[in-house]
Amino acid sequence: MRGRKSRVSLDYLDIQIIDLLRKNARLKSSEIAKKLGRPRTTVVQRIKKLEEAGVIRAYTISVKPDVLGYNYYAYIAIKVRKGLTGKLDQYELAKKLVSESRNKEELPRIEEAAIVTGAYDIILRVWIRSWEELSRYLLKYLPSIEEIESTETFMVLRRVSDEG
Repeated sequence: MRGRKSRVSLDYLDIQIIDLLRKNARLKSSEIAKKLGRPRTTVVQRIKKLEEAGVIRAYTISVKPDVLGYNYYAYIAIKVRKGLTGKLDQYELAKKLVSESRNKEELPRIEEAAIVTGAYDIILRVWIRSWEELSRYLLKYLPSIEEIESTETFMVLRRVSDEG
């Protein structure tokens, strides 16, 4: 298959290194080595191998939405209207929603948009500042988009995460 990388075989040490870096991408190789009881050179070689294989693509940050004023977290499932000739497809619609959430202060922040199978076509992971913001988004903004047939919102009561 063109454009597809071959599958990488990971052992337990690789997985432990990945888990530690996912929790804290700023960990030094010496700290990882100490936590895992391995030589620093082994850890450095493993990290380099994981980077070269494309397993580790980037070192990122994790943001706490509530510190930024986002008090609620939700999943919004979207059903796309079928048969609209010349209109946005699911992928383009999802890209539009994400882009607008990044560029319009009054919209909730879309953390992720996924094209899915099942009863819905798109699932959004959304950060929300207030009930009013969510209401405007669900009752005015989304219905104004011709390609959207219907939505269903799932408010998150509590997140379970391996980030601590």
